[in-house]
This record gives sequence, C-alpha cells and structure tokens, in this order.
Amino acid sequence: MKLPTVFALTAFSLLVPTIGFGEAAVAQQTGPTMHKYLYRAVLTVEGVKDLKARTAVALKGSIVKFAESAGCKHDFWYFDFLNTAAYGGVDCPNETAVATIMLTVNAAPYARLTYWAVLSAEELDKAAAIAANTRPPQQQ
Repeated sequence: MKLPTVFALTAFSLLVPTIGFGEAAVAQQTGPTMHKYLYRAVLTVEGVKDLKARTAVALKGSIVKFAESAGCKHDFWYFDFLNTAAYGGVDCPNETAVATIMLTVNAAPYARLTYWAVLSAEELDKAAAIAANTRPPQQQ
C-alpha cells in the first residue's frame, strides 16, 4: 500500500468518530437518556367500572407493561380516591413516547390523561444558573 493511501485511511479512521458513528456507539453503550414526566389520569365512568371489575394492583401491572411498550419505565402510581384520579411518574426517552401514551389512553374511554415534564433539583439549579445570565426577550 502506498504512503498516501495509508495516510488517507488513517485520517479517515480518526475522523469517523467525530462525524456521528462514534456518537451512536457511545449512545448504545450508555443507553438512551430518560426524561421524567408526571401524569394525572382522571378516571371516567368506564374507568371506574373497569377498576371495580378488577383489582387496582392488576390495573397497575397493566399500566407498567403499557408504559414499557412505549419505551418508558414506570416509576410510581398513586390513587387520589376522592377525585377518582391517579397520579404517576414515568421515565421516557423522548416526547414521542409520551405522545404515544397520551394518544392511546385518551382514545380509549377509561381515563383522561395529562402529562407534565418535571425536573430534578439538580436540573433546576442548572437552569437557574443559565437564567442568571440571560435577559427576557423584551430586553434583548
């Protein structure tokens, strides 16, 4: 092999990680970044009937499997029995996964689902540090 060819192949092999292939390999090793979401599911009349027909534990198991099918990990689930609502938390890789859950649940007659993205204390501290050095649009 001629020297210019060896040089070109070596240079290309060094550049490959910087043009995207290396990033995909790193992402595969560490897994996708998960984001936390809080949800509120207000049960409809059909949802209350379904809850009476089976146990809350069985319903929770179904919710955990459903979240996993959308690529999310279910974190917690609690009932607000006075308002026939449930609150829970999930870790999802992106907004598309959350939208998948919302579209599926809200198309069924059992509950009306609302999601909110939430931040940890550390994430909020990072946002506050950035906000300290920014100005509102009206002052730009």
